[in-house]
Amino acid sequence: MALHKKEQFHGGRDRNRPVPLSLRGLRILFSTLGRIFPRLMGRWAYLLWFRTRRFPESAAGKRIASKAQRDILIVDDIPVAVYTWGTGPIVLFIHGWSGRGSQVAAFAEPLIAAGYRVMSVDAPGHGATPGDRTNILECAAVVQAFSYQYGPVHAAITHSFGGMVLAYAMNNGMSVERVVCISAPAHIDYLLDSFAQTLSIPNAVIADLRRRMEAHFPGGYWENISTVVNVRELDVPALIIHDEYDHSVPWEQGKIIASAWPEAQFLKTTGLGHGRILRDKTVINATVDFINS
Repeated sequence: MALHKKEQFHGGRDRNRPVPLSLRGLRILFSTLGRIFPRLMGRWAYLLWFRTRRFPESAAGKRIASKAQRDILIVDDIPVAVYTWGTGPIVLFIHGWSGRGSQVAAFAEPLIAAGYRVMSVDAPGHGATPGDRTNILECAAVVQAFSYQYGPVHAAITHSFGGMVLAYAMNNGMSVERVVCISAPAHIDYLLDSFAQTLSIPNAVIADLRRRMEAHFPGGYWENISTVVNVRELDVPALIIHDEYDHSVPWEQGKIIASAWPEAQFLKTTGLGHGRILRDKTVINATVDFINS
C-alpha cells in the first residue's frame, strides 16, 4: 500500500490534519485484522516501525548541501554520507527520523561565523545514505564512529529522534562537551503509543511488536533506549528546546528530559511546531550563544 508522502508514523499527529486515504486503509487493516491475527499484524507493525522514509529536501537544504565538503564514513558496511562546512571545533548536527543532515541549514552560517566547523551525517536509510530501515543502535553506532573518525566533538545539535540517538551514544562512551537538544522524545513508550494511535493498532498487536523487539535486540533494550534514562548520569551542559505547539512530540517530553539531565536548561518556544523550530532565529541565536558560553 502506497503511503502519503507527508505521513510520519513516529510521533504524534495533529488532529486537524486531513487523513490521507493510504493511512485510512492501514488503520482499517490493523484495527480489524489485528484483533484476529495479532502475530501476523505484529510482524507487519515490526517492519513498519523500523522503516524509514525520505521526504523531499527543502530548497535551503539543497543549497547548503551543495556547498558542503562531502565524505563517506563506513559503519558496519554502510556508506554513511558526511557533510562539512567551515573550520574549527566540530559542531555535529544529528537529524531526526526521516530527516537528513542538510536540516542544519539555518544553523550553519551563524556557527561558521562563530568559528566552528559544522558537520552532519545522513543516518542509515536517510538522505544520501542507502537503505530503507534503521534503529537507534545502528544510528548510535554511526555517531560514535563519527566521533572516533573526526572528533573530538565540541558540541552537538540534535532534532527529534536524534536526541534519543545522541543520549544513548553518550551514555555508552561518546564524548561531547555541550549539547543542544531540540524537540526530542523523552520516552520510547511515548513513541510506541503514538505509533499505535496513528495506525489504530490493537493492544495485542503492540504486545507482539514489543516481544519481537525484545527477542531481536540485546537484553534491556526497551528500557535502555529512552532519552530520559540515558541523560540521568551525564555531566555535560545541555540546552533543551521544545515548542509549545509541537504536535509530533509534545513539549512536556522536552521538559521531562531537562528535569532528568543534571546540567540542563529548558527553553520553551511558541508557534514553531516540530519542523519550523529548526529555522527560527531565536532558536538559532540561543543555540549559538549556548555553544559559545
